[in-house]
Amino acid sequence: MSGGQQKNAKLIDKDGEEERCKEGEEQTCQKGEEQTCEKGEEQRCKEGEEQTCQKGEEQTCQKGEEQRCKEPKPKATPAIDWKAKCEREWKLSDKGISTPDSLDWQCIYGKKPFGRNLLKSPNPEGLSTSVPPPQPSELEPPPMQPLEEIGDFSGWQVTTEHIPVDTSGIPPGVVVCYLPNYSWSIKEQCVDLKAEGLWEELLDSYQPDIFILDWYEDSKLDKHVFELHIKLLAEDQKTVIKEFSHAPENKMSGDTKNWICVSHIFKNYGPGVRYIHFLHKSKDLFVVGFHRTRITNSTVFVQLRD
Repeated sequence: MSGGQQKNAKLIDKDGEEERCKEGEEQTCQKGEEQTCEKGEEQRCKEGEEQTCQKGEEQTCQKGEEQRCKEPKPKATPAIDWKAKCEREWKLSDKGISTPDSLDWQCIYGKKPFGRNLLKSPNPEGLSTSVPPPQPSELEPPPMQPLEEIGDFSGWQVTTEHIPVDTSGIPPGVVVCYLPNYSWSIKEQCVDLKAEGLWEELLDSYQPDIFILDWYEDSKLDKHVFELHIKLLAEDQKTVIKEFSHAPENKMSGDTKNWICVSHIFKNYGPGVRYIHFLHKSKDLFVVGFHRTRITNSTVFVQLRD
């Protein structure tokens, strides 16, 4: 290459690169990037972000929140006068029942103490008195089963009382293959009346009626297959204020597919009642299988008089 050409190349190289640099890169840098930075980003910042911030967020803040503030707020629900609600629904004042202000009337109202069954697990086996009691299979003797496998007996204290075998009627020298072996299945529980929503002034002065109901199977296993024992107890859970006991004698003949109802109402039982002790006994027989006397729909409820 001649010297002129080299000079010209340098000139092109110098002028070209400088031109690209000044005109191209700087233009890109100053005009492009700065334009992007100053015009683009600042535009986005000033026009976009600030617009979003000032026009959008402030609009939301000023128009939205102020609009929400200016809109009428829903009126606050007035506090419920639970005592007045109880007095009105249960007509306590009309019945002359004392309603002290010191009681938690919201709690009392929530527990609905009147007309409600106060027993836990009143129907452990899920049996209905509108349907005959289940009958054992004729193909094989019914087995003995733990109660927890039969139903839900939570809330009940369950015990078994074995009855001595009566051999007095067997002549000497006579061999008996099977002797009837009886036992009582005893179930009991204690109802805390105050914990169920009743109060002392009501129990002591007004003394609402206390209803007791129980249904047992006429199993024909013996003349006496059921007993019911109810005690109204004082605060110490020992002093008996009133009690009711019933041990019916049933006929050994007739249909076994029946339910029998036992009921009682406690009235004017006197002051001081705080607990109800409920106990019933059903007789079972073990001879060539295990045969039970079933109980269902046990009930204790308190009712105001009309």
